[in-house]
Amino acid sequence: MSTTLNAPAAPAGILIPEARRIGPIRLMRHTAALTWRIITQVRHNPEPLFLLGVQPILFLLLSTYIYGGEMAGSSHAYLQYEVPGMMGYNAVFATMAGAPALFGDVGRGVFDRFRSMPIARTAPLLARYCGDLMLQMWALVLVLGVGFALGFRIMTHWWNLGFAVLLLAAFSFGLTWLAMAIGLSVRSVETVQMLSFLCTIPLSFISGAFAEPKTMPGWLQVFVKLNPVTWLGTAERGVLLGGAVARPVCYTLLSSAVVGLLFAPLALRGLARRR
Repeated sequence: MSTTLNAPAAPAGILIPEARRIGPIRLMRHTAALTWRIITQVRHNPEPLFLLGVQPILFLLLSTYIYGGEMAGSSHAYLQYEVPGMMGYNAVFATMAGAPALFGDVGRGVFDRFRSMPIARTAPLLARYCGDLMLQMWALVLVLGVGFALGFRIMTHWWNLGFAVLLLAAFSFGLTWLAMAIGLSVRSVETVQMLSFLCTIPLSFISGAFAEPKTMPGWLQVFVKLNPVTWLGTAERGVLLGGAVARPVCYTLLSSAVVGLLFAPLALRGLARRR
């Protein structure tokens, strides 16, 4: 006697997503579609644009005109040092600000909806990176515009600005996985905000973004010299103002890859645990 086992039929009205491999072209299409969703959200709620644009400009003005003379002898001299450092500060601030937004999407069941659709599992995470990168570029344009109005000048070539932006995008890609790991691993929005804040402050301020490490205590210089934001600021100064480029660029890319490799598994595991 033979027995035939049949898979149970799906209940009426419930769609089962087709299990098939998603190619790179379709992954890009899915990511672009979900990135457009984030842009549409910003269009209907432009508060993130205002906060990410105004906050670094206020900080740039305050630090230039209050501390610039003491730090570098004049506000103009400090502006040349500070603006490349502000690019790294913007990268950290804008990227870590994506963690609460990701937590909100998960809490509202948006990712459950995505999982019911035949799209790549990583497309929503890549779309979050692309959306945050666009917000970061918006803040960068404002900071550079104000910096140029105050007297900041590129001392190498204008096209080096494109390389500086690409370096920021590569650095942000590694840091994005840290923000995603936070947004997908904790259980309350208060914890997400606190962890994001605790990561933003030491990465951005205990670095060489705003002051020369050699002016700091010796024990603090150890952390500052290991901080990838220090090397990012040094690389941006080398690209835009002249100076060493190869070593700080290599260190920035290496640190971004290490951060991504460390936190990408945590982010994916956090996403799987939310099922």
